[in-house]
Amino acid sequence: MAKIIHDEQLHLEPGLFSQGFVAGEFAFVAQDARRSHSALTDESAHDQARQTVENLDAALKTADMNLTDVVSLMVYLPDYADAGQVCEVLDAAFGKDGETRPAATLVGIAGLDGNCRVRMDAIAASTKDRQYFRLPELPLARGSRCHGVRAGNFVFLSGVDAADADGRISPPIAIQTQTVLGRINDILDRQDLSLRDLCRTFMFMPSTDYRPGYGEARRAVYAGIFSADEFPPNSGIYIRELGKDILLRSVAIAYRGEKQIVASPKVRKTPGSFSQAVRVGDWLLIAGQDAVGFQREVLAEGDLAGQTEITLRHVQHIVEEAGGTSDDVLKTTVYLTAGQNRNEFAGAYRNFFKQHATPAGLTLEVVELSPGCLVEIDAVAYVGRLR
Repeated sequence: MAKIIHDEQLHLEPGLFSQGFVAGEFAFVAQDARRSHSALTDESAHDQARQTVENLDAALKTADMNLTDVVSLMVYLPDYADAGQVCEVLDAAFGKDGETRPAATLVGIAGLDGNCRVRMDAIAASTKDRQYFRLPELPLARGSRCHGVRAGNFVFLSGVDAADADGRISPPIAIQTQTVLGRINDILDRQDLSLRDLCRTFMFMPSTDYRPGYGEARRAVYAGIFSADEFPPNSGIYIRELGKDILLRSVAIAYRGEKQIVASPKVRKTPGSFSQAVRVGDWLLIAGQDAVGFQREVLAEGDLAGQTEITLRHVQHIVEEAGGTSDDVLKTTVYLTAGQNRNEFAGAYRNFFKQHATPAGLTLEVVELSPGCLVEIDAVAYVGRLR
């Protein structure tokens, strides 16, 4: 059974998301610096990051967990220049030692609501069967202190880019893509795994201009590893900044054990790009979904509420193909193109989940999505009850 995480003092996007969920061995919690009794005004990025970490800890404690149980941490910044201040806070909260630090990724996005300068999305693990690891010969991306954390059969990687130890990087996207995937394979090799064991990826890039070169290089690397319909579920998100000359930062999750591809006939397939979803253990990891139809046409073009409804239906169809229902969706991440009317999205999102508790999750604004798409949503569902 899944359990809702709730603390009356916390205030992340109220009415849209539950504060968190616990099921099986994992908890999903997202937070920013808001509290129930106050709005954010002119707080520094350092102060907001510190309060965000405190809020994460408070939420986790309602589930008998704490910061030491966090194994994966995504950090979203509307102004990437704030990364230094945020890294100071992460070092103070989690320690500089990679033996105690979660897999972490910093991303410069297009915006957050509510005057937020930072939002964090955490996965915590109840299992004590954990291993933090770092490859001395491999550079760490900014904000990372380890290359990955193994929790049970899952391996969560920190964000990986192609910069060297001095921050130098070769500009072409094809070379950066090859380097990133090669580094991911090297990291997984330390766990006696490989790219073949990937069960989820996230690819952040600063523009859709790099999409063709990235896609071609990725397909070349995956050739001979995956068949066209076995590519890992992926979210390709176009954001504001990753650092000087960095055109790609990738986050990956791998699994030691059997994987099952899940594909609904009611949702378009994208062979050679990504699978709709993968079931690993008790979990269904769903690729970023949007409002693109079977003929690659954008449905409800220009209509954010309509695209939100269609996108969530796609998520529902995929979960149902695995034998579950929308009730089993415990976590979503919502990517909105900047400048949209959030109220249109919020109304459609709330209406979709009106019969039960909304999943844990968060929204963030991005520069671009697939052409014509205003929203993309990825999801995690717990299907352990179906065993």
